[in-house]
Amino acid sequence: MNNRSEQLVPHFDRLPEPEQIVQMATWLAQAGLDSLELTNEAAGLKLRIRAEQVATILPTAQAAAQQADVGAGDVAVKTPYFGHLCLTHPSSDTPFAPVGTKVVQGEVVALLTLDSLQVQVTAPVAGTVVDIVGQPGALVGYGATVMQIRPD
Repeated sequence: MNNRSEQLVPHFDRLPEPEQIVQMATWLAQAGLDSLELTNEAAGLKLRIRAEQVATILPTAQAAAQQADVGAGDVAVKTPYFGHLCLTHPSSDTPFAPVGTKVVQGEVVALLTLDSLQVQVTAPVAGTVVDIVGQPGALVGYGATVMQIRPD
């Protein structure tokens, strides 16, 4: 590989930030391409970006960023990535954190899924789940509020 092509191929040893993925998808759309797949078998990573999904994801992410917290003092649990929202454990169908559940900071309260990729959504604070605003299976964007926690 010559120096020019080495500069164009990014190192794929960790997942890109959501903003980087949106930028890549925008470039794909501008170039008239439908999708891009990055794979690093050694690191166990695979990322597939479809340009047509960005039009759906980006407005959702922007709306979520502008959304105000529901209750005074309640803390929004926001998605660290984008994907389909899973509120129950995939192997046991047990809800992660239904309304009324006490959670500790860092506890998994939901998952985001994209094909075989699963990203944990964790509680930003310890407290009680007071509202679930995300719909199971819905495609949510980066920074979308999925539930509210009343801190202890």
